[in-house]
Amino acid sequence: MKKRIKNFFARNIILMAVVLIAGLLIMNVALIFQYKKTIVKNNNIKQEAKAISFKVEQLISYTLHNMDLGIRAYGVTKNREMLGPTTSAIKGVDAMFSELETRLVAQSYDISGLKDLKKTFVEYGEFVTQMEHMVDMDSMHTFQKMLEEDRGLKVFMHWNDVGVKAQIFEDTMLWKAEDSYQAAIDGNIYLQIFILVVSLPTLGFIVYKIKSDDRSRLSLLASLEENNRKYVFNPGAEVYFDNPKEMIERSISNLQQASGFIEDISVGKYDTEWTSLNDANRSLNEVNLAGRLVNMRDQLKQMKKEEERRLWTNEGLTKFSETVRNYQNNFLDLSNEVVRFLTKYMGAQQGGLFVLKEDETEPYLELTACYAFDRKKFVERRIEIGVGLIGQAYLEGQTTFLTRVPQGYTYITSGMGEATPRSVVIVPMKYNDKTEAIIELASLEEFEDYQVAFLEKAGEFVASALQSVRTTEKMQSLLESSQRQAEEMRSTEEEMRQNLEELQATQEEMVRKQHELDRVQAADAERARITSESNRQATNKIIEKLKATEEELRKLKMA
Repeated sequence: MKKRIKNFFARNIILMAVVLIAGLLIMNVALIFQYKKTIVKNNNIKQEAKAISFKVEQLISYTLHNMDLGIRAYGVTKNREMLGPTTSAIKGVDAMFSELETRLVAQSYDISGLKDLKKTFVEYGEFVTQMEHMVDMDSMHTFQKMLEEDRGLKVFMHWNDVGVKAQIFEDTMLWKAEDSYQAAIDGNIYLQIFILVVSLPTLGFIVYKIKSDDRSRLSLLASLEENNRKYVFNPGAEVYFDNPKEMIERSISNLQQASGFIEDISVGKYDTEWTSLNDANRSLNEVNLAGRLVNMRDQLKQMKKEEERRLWTNEGLTKFSETVRNYQNNFLDLSNEVVRFLTKYMGAQQGGLFVLKEDETEPYLELTACYAFDRKKFVERRIEIGVGLIGQAYLEGQTTFLTRVPQGYTYITSGMGEATPRSVVIVPMKYNDKTEAIIELASLEEFEDYQVAFLEKAGEFVASALQSVRTTEKMQSLLESSQRQAEEMRSTEEEMRQNLEELQATQEEMVRKQHELDRVQAADAERARITSESNRQATNKIIEKLKATEEELRKLKMA
């Protein structure tokens, strides 16, 4: 047990000495703060006592003096400007006594006498005001009698009873504060002497102990440095084992740097660097902690980068598919929204969508939407299949990625002028292996491979939507055509029905007219027969008459 206690003291003697000094320092700091607090408190008390004494003195030197001086000068000169000090002093009575009462109450002083003194000052102020009225009414005899009463002396005597006591109280407070202040200064001096007396031998013992342990510690530090270089970090510089402090600080620095490096990695700061690692010592740190941490950082950085790209791609496809769904019923709106979204999301400055047109004998690509292009360049823009980069991209069905854009191919226009883009990507948008459109984006920054891959995936949505829109528009066109033909057939049937009704009416009219004609013809035939018979009978009668006439003539001739 004794040996254990002895070993404990042997191992912890320096710690105990340091704890002793630390305890003394902490006590010193605590007492210094206490002394400082006492000193500040006493300084405040002294300042407050001086301020209160000054205020009490001002009751006579300022307030009472100005009341007397102003009213006497006014009585002699009858100049109202001379009343300025008197008026100011009377108005300031309440404020001055209120301030004194507040400060004295804070010092636990009995202010009953001060309240009586305030009443005396207020009454004297009213008396001075009466004297002013006497002067105003030119009652100088009364003014003189009031002046001879010398009530100011009574006020002074009352102040002498109350104010002097208050000043004596403040002087007492001032003396006590001085004594307390001096006691705090003396106590601090004694404490510093005590700490110095205790600390110096203790520090001497610590120095002696450290020196005596240097040789054994040096070998331990050498082993520590060797293992530190082997397992933690090897700076590649020469080591001087006669400087333990430097070796310890280097070991601590390496551990702190490793800790900070790990902490940065744990919170996702993958751009952190091992500050001492450079090209000169990199080969020395391939298998130790520094090298492994750097390799782990690079792997995590790459994983984070890939994850961010994956999230960026998935989020973009989700938003883009929502945009496509929202506008898939209108070809023009869909084209505009597709170009606008992809241009902004890709960080490009301009974009254009070229859609396949198959209405004529030869298919071609037509610019249906653009974003931030010089629109005059693309008015009635038509690209034949296989012509230019866009036409060739459609023909080959492969993405074209330009990082060296030919001069004059296109320009990005802004308020600062025109600039040739740094990269241009041309992506065929396919659905069921058929290219439905081509999108072209231009940027002042170079596109990454994952961005191009995202654009190709987004193209599948666009191609599908364009095919759907085309199908929908064709179905709508066929439906409208069918409805139009049905309407024309209904109109034709109605016209035929009306014509049939008119034809039936015409036939009925023709039958009626035919019947009428037959009746008329029958009547005409009867009339003709009757006329013919009448004519025949008339003719016979005429012939008979002629014959009779001839017979008579003949008889006459014979006669």
